[in-house]
Amino acid sequence: MLPAIEDVSFALHPGDILGVVGESGSGKTVTVSSLVGLLPDNARIDGGRVLYRGQDLLTLSDEELEGVRGKEIAMVFQDPMTSLNPVMRVGRQIAEALRIHGYSRSDARERAIELLDLVDIPNPRQRYRQFPHELSGGMRQRVVIAVAIANQPSVLIADEPTTALDVTIQAQVLEVLAAGCGAAGASMILVTHDLGVIAEVADRVAVMYGGRIVETGTVETIFHRPRHPYTIGLFTSLPRLDTELEHLQPIPGVPPTLAARPTGCAFHTRCALSGGRQPCRDQVPELTSLGGGQSGACHYLAETG
Repeated sequence: MLPAIEDVSFALHPGDILGVVGESGSGKTVTVSSLVGLLPDNARIDGGRVLYRGQDLLTLSDEELEGVRGKEIAMVFQDPMTSLNPVMRVGRQIAEALRIHGYSRSDARERAIELLDLVDIPNPRQRYRQFPHELSGGMRQRVVIAVAIANQPSVLIADEPTTALDVTIQAQVLEVLAAGCGAAGASMILVTHDLGVIAEVADRVAVMYGGRIVETGTVETIFHRPRHPYTIGLFTSLPRLDTELEHLQPIPGVPPTLAARPTGCAFHTRCALSGGRQPCRDQVPELTSLGGGQSGACHYLAETG
């Protein structure tokens, strides 16, 4: 058994938008999928707790968890074409999410049309009867958001919701997500590799690498004073408008695989700060407070201050 994520811990407060960021393979999707029991068959949770309003979701049966998913905690997935049934009209798919949780057929239909209007899909009554292939990519993602917020959940998990969209549509979908959270009074966990999306939407940030959280803090703190070498590397690899650069500065190497994760700090093989020092190679750094709500997991954070 290979550990995909370890020692991941965070709190989500009412109305909070938490951004979870990191390269592909850092453990972001596995983390949020485990919260609502959506892990693949070859994965299992060996320990820990997922507390929601004082109740550990990991102790619930599949039937009890079905009452939480969609109603209390909902999820927006990355690819709307794999989230939507291609042979079912989009309105019926929204209505189905409502019927499961007690709406009558007629009430579900009217609520579905209201939701299509809420997520800024024009001509909602006409769109209600259309199939997913008749909608653009941006509209399909809005339908997925409508399904997610249909029952006014308290927590919305959005896993890379704008990856396949162009920049203009991306901005519109982010606005819809924020509006949907506001309308439902929901908190949100936003998973993305796009730091620009985090800056625009999130209140707090958790940076993941190698299956662990390596830095957390407010958006302002992380963006203006990142402390972990990996977080600093993410920012220095971005294009800048205020400086002329001949070349971008990528983080050297590639993220580790589950089967070949380094001992000690998972980032030390790519880290310029480590320099091969013994603690980095032998000891996993703990997430420690840096003050001001910021925390980092690095043996040499004092050198980045």
